[in-house]
Amino acid sequence: MLNVVQIQTVAIILILSYFIGNFQSAVLFSKRFLHDDVRKHGSGNPGATNMTRVFGTKWGVITFLGDAFKCFLGVALGALLGKWWGIAVQNSALDFALGGYIGGLGVVLGHCWPVLYRFKGGKGVACFFAFMFFSFPLGGAITFGFALIVYFLCHKISLVSMTSSLLFTILCAVNYAQRPWLWLFAALCTAVIIIRHRANIKRLIDGTEGTINY
Repeated sequence: MLNVVQIQTVAIILILSYFIGNFQSAVLFSKRFLHDDVRKHGSGNPGATNMTRVFGTKWGVITFLGDAFKCFLGVALGALLGKWWGIAVQNSALDFALGGYIGGLGVVLGHCWPVLYRFKGGKGVACFFAFMFFSFPLGGAITFGFALIVYFLCHKISLVSMTSSLLFTILCAVNYAQRPWLWLFAALCTAVIIIRHRANIKRLIDGTEGTINY
């Protein structure tokens, strides 16, 4: 069981990382450098895929990296606070990791439902990929390779995003069965990503989902 200080630490990490996630790279970059708002074009989604469709591959990649970077910030913050106050109950390495997991989840939630943007955010994919490489680098590398294969087979980013998230969760469950909090957080992030892709799932079923070529 967590004590009061540990519960407070979890809450602090979630809140701070959530607000880090609120900063939408697509909106900030499109307004600052392109003097436009990506939300007014395409799908209206403030994410890397829509940035690519509207402004080209360069800005799609930059947006992806921006969203990934903010996840690393949230993970680092969570890891440091977790190590400082001791969230886990076994050793400092697990404290560090668990704090990072919580921070990563907070960023994904903040990115998808940002209070600063009236809860209308992106789909959390870039953030989750950053979380993958922090929490389980080998699993992240395998997932990234899988994502490339799926992309070159279908060119449907939504399908790539959802299947990759599911694969990573499975890899975590298989390789870290003794550390349930890792695959639990991976499963929560995957659930968020799938929920954010509800419209895409409908279009995939109908055969009307668009493709994208980088």
